Amino acid sequence: MTNDMRDTDLFSPTSMVEAVNVVADLAPALDSPTQHRLRTRRHLEDTFGSGRRRPEWVWAARDSTGSITGGLAGIGSQQGAPFGVDLMSLPRDPDQAARLLTWAPGEARGHGFEEVAVFAPPDAGAHDVRVASSTDALVDAGWRVFVERCHYEFTPVDQTGGAIGSRPSLRLERLTDANDPRLAAVHRDVMAGTLDAHDAATVGRVGFDAACEEALALLLDSDPVDCLRLAFDAADRVVGLVSFRAMLGGRALVLFVGVGCEHRGHHYAAELVRLATHALVAEGATVLIADTDTTNQPMVRAFRDAGWPRTETRIDFVPG
Repeated sequence: MTNDMRDTDLFSPTSMVEAVNVVADLAPALDSPTQHRLRTRRHLEDTFGSGRRRPEWVWAARDSTGSITGGLAGIGSQQGAPFGVDLMSLPRDPDQAARLLTWAPGEARGHGFEEVAVFAPPDAGAHDVRVASSTDALVDAGWRVFVERCHYEFTPVDQTGGAIGSRPSLRLERLTDANDPRLAAVHRDVMAGTLDAHDAATVGRVGFDAACEEALALLLDSDPVDCLRLAFDAADRVVGLVSFRAMLGGRALVLFVGVGCEHRGHHYAAELVRLATHALVAEGATVLIADTDTTNQPMVRAFRDAGWPRTETRIDFVPG
């Protein structure tokens, strides 16, 4: 939709400063830890400054006084690849909310975004009355639920990691070269029989071989290669892959955990989570964050067994 065709109360910011101010003023639809964190000026200034957020990836509504009444915002990688719309706050006025959801997702798709995330309480799902105002509006706008994800935030008991796990049976080796042939081989083994909804959908869309290439490219595009560690068992075989990184301010992310198809059933996933946790705490992390699909029960058990509390549910929507 061009500028002269938009309703005058719908707009995108034209500068980073305006974009930070607009998003910071968006009130969370629910009392969600993630949504509060995403609206902090520290997060916004960091992500807009790094290029992971952009003014043109913000679509907002305002009233006749100029006050922000709602909006959506997307986030991507530093290389410019869009991930998804992770901020959504709808206007109280149902007509304005409908106009925003008619305009903004179309603009988002024009920039390459194909998903919108709604954050809910840990015991809520897509049909819970507490999230109905957001989820029903998205469905009415032509979107559908793709997957529900468990969101975890782990706060260490102490800074030594003494309460995190027992003696490991796996060892980790940090990768330094994205072209290391072991990376593509183990990632392919992890993709076989994957329970991750996004990866499974990619396999269904382009076939297994192309899906492996696409998923690995996305993994490497999202974060530096040295976030990735190969996991070796006692026989020195590569059995899995884990990716994690520490951020500024004490936050840390466990980004990817995968066990090769021939090595499943040995509780390696939980051990990889514990090893990542231990390493991040040793680096000084004070809050560790991760997500996994609610339908991926082995990974749900892995985070539970590693002591990670589920703090909210993320509901991912895709075009209907």
